[in-house]
Amino acid sequence: MNIISNVKSKQEIIAYLMLILTMVIWGGTWPLGKWLVDEDVGGETIPPMMIAVIRYFLAIICFFFILKFKEGTLNWHFAKENWRILTLMGILSVTIYQAGFLLGEIFTSASDASIMVATNATWVVILSSKFLKTEFFSWKKAAGTLLAFMAVIIVVGFSPNVDVPNRILGDILILAAAFAYAVYTVTSRYFMNKTQHSPNLYQPSSLWIMTWVSFFGFLATTPLALISSPEFFNPLEYFTIPNRVWIGIAYLAFLSTVGAYTFYLEGVKRLSASRAAIFQTLVPLFGVIFSAIFLQEQFDVFIYPFALFLVILGITLVNLKSPNNKEKKENNIIS
Repeated sequence: MNIISNVKSKQEIIAYLMLILTMVIWGGTWPLGKWLVDEDVGGETIPPMMIAVIRYFLAIICFFFILKFKEGTLNWHFAKENWRILTLMGILSVTIYQAGFLLGEIFTSASDASIMVATNATWVVILSSKFLKTEFFSWKKAAGTLLAFMAVIIVVGFSPNVDVPNRILGDILILAAAFAYAVYTVTSRYFMNKTQHSPNLYQPSSLWIMTWVSFFGFLATTPLALISSPEFFNPLEYFTIPNRVWIGIAYLAFLSTVGAYTFYLEGVKRLSASRAAIFQTLVPLFGVIFSAIFLQEQFDVFIYPFALFLVILGITLVNLKSPNNKEKKENNIIS
């Protein structure tokens, strides 16, 4: 029994370390995104949507290799059969989310963005209770949702980083990104529930869904990015991209998209989806801290800690299991 207990304890410690590392990486995407897209902060750059396209081009290559290695097959036949819903999820989680994330960071501060995107968890709760029969809206979820939106009001109304031009526009874009990702999360749950209720169908893993959603999202985003930036039809244009932009894209593609997501899935395996989801409350915390350290953004000792407290408390409440409801929570905050 002691040996089993020690092994289990070791597995949990590894899971905690992997999840904390994941949140550190995801938290770092917010100041990095600001530094990457805002010329006044980081210097010469390229159009935000081209950053997203290159990011996902690199990421999906890695995802396909990992999927093939772990599952032995890409199961592209199943992807072909479900291309419509996978494309929808790709447009939501890649095209719209990346547009809101990268364009929003041009206009608002990274600190504000990292807190407001955490409302994704509350949007998921509202949409799930509305469209998924397996999930219900309890008083805990209502209270958690209210607290999270109170945090948004506080950040928008009292943020110390008011010298950012068009801050309200940026805040709206970030909230739109959070909402789009919430719709993607609910859609992916619907997709997984549908396959689970049909045992004769292939049961897609989270890795399989992430891989193919990223692929179809890349296909949907690339034409839009190239039409708005036609100079990138010329392959030679990619050789003119500044080195700092390549470094930023590499972080987003390999660390934030592939590495952190892989760490997160491994953490979920060792714990549970609901326990792992709680760790995501650390993303805005690291986002605000890193923004203050690396971008010298103003840090209000009352506004940000209080807003973060409301977000963390709200997400904790919406993830609490009801005695009569054994649903699993998996509210992803990926940047």
